Amino acid sequence: MGDEHMLEDPHYFYRTITHSPSETAKKCMFFVQDVGWFLCSPTYAVDRSFFYAYQIKFVVKGSGYLYWQGRKHKLKANDLFCLDLNREHSYESDPLDPWELLWVRFGGQQAADYFAMLGCAEQPVCQVRNPEFVHSLFRELFEMFQSRPVGLEVAASALIARILSELVIAKMERDALLSPYASSSYPKEVRQAIDYIERHYQLPVRVEEVADHVHLSQYYFARIFKRSTGYSILEYINKYRLTRSKQLLASSKLPTGEVARLAGFCSQSYFTKMFKAHEGMTPKDYRNYVQ
Repeated sequence: MGDEHMLEDPHYFYRTITHSPSETAKKCMFFVQDVGWFLCSPTYAVDRSFFYAYQIKFVVKGSGYLYWQGRKHKLKANDLFCLDLNREHSYESDPLDPWELLWVRFGGQQAADYFAMLGCAEQPVCQVRNPEFVHSLFRELFEMFQSRPVGLEVAASALIARILSELVIAKMERDALLSPYASSSYPKEVRQAIDYIERHYQLPVRVEEVADHVHLSQYYFARIFKRSTGYSILEYINKYRLTRSKQLLASSKLPTGEVARLAGFCSQSYFTKMFKAHEGMTPKDYRNYVQ
């Protein structure tokens, strides 16, 4: 269920569509609390010590200011800001160039994980690779809640996931370029580490061993690896081993224990536990599914 609230004058408008998410949506989707489209007045301002859920605002045009954790951020057209509304926050239009905003307030079990990947607790301002595309996603989301089609909550969840994914990929690309070892893709040391892992995955590879290979301190290397790939080093090793195990399960009749050994897992029981945790099925069930 939802309602639309509109407040307009000859120069400015504020349109908010509220939504009461279903229990199913709250359990297994990104769920919308409200969406909005504001063409703000020069005096538009919000100052809260607490609200709830998460919010992403896309600056369509104009500019404004966000105050977060004691810092002032200037935002312009095509910027976004992502807020955990449980924390104190305030923002306002630039009185000389008031902004137009499209926004969504939402929740979901993975929302906190995405905000952590984006580093929003420290830096809530984001840029995207394709502002026109992201703008279109926000417009589609707003218009969807106006028309309320069949499957609204599922479609809205998918749009929010696309918006968040665009933000995460843009951040990963930006972090790689800001690295002191910047290249056209990952930093040189990260590429070297990935190559080392993929050549030695059958052995008991240790984090300090990989860091030594690329001649960096373990702490610094772990930081740039995570920033560039989105994975910790151990997560990447396990991900690659699981990928290799799936290839073996799909293309051979090897016993599960032999697949575990060839993929670099220390035991069949640990392999089965990891495989089920990541794939949602046992190695045997996966083989039956793909062969």
